[in-house]
Amino acid sequence: MTACTETVVFFGKCRGFLFSCGMASALLLSACGTPPDGSVPGARKTGTFPNLNIKPEVAAQQITPSEKTTKFAELKSAQTRQTGSAGAGVPPSDAAKLKKLADTHAADTLKQIEAE
Repeated sequence: MTACTETVVFFGKCRGFLFSCGMASALLLSACGTPPDGSVPGARKTGTFPNLNIKPEVAAQQITPSEKTTKFAELKSAQTRQTGSAGAGVPPSDAAKLKKLADTHAADTLKQIEAE
């Protein structure tokens, strides 16, 4: 019986939030429907089947293998410049701080949750 009481209190506190979530989901779902006439946006009924043997037109010229290797080399050099020669990622001084934070984070979070 206690769980039922907690559920009522929970929904009482969050009524405005739940209402706004419901309205937002209703608005999003209304955009998913098809038009009243049953047509699909962007589709045309021509009465014939499409010919899949016709090669589609390309939107832009594709890059050549030599252009690909040139661009790849440029990106690699930019990456090397940004990371430097060490490439360690995290400086050693920050690594110790992060390790300590990871060790104490779970315990601190549990204490905070239990205090509520």
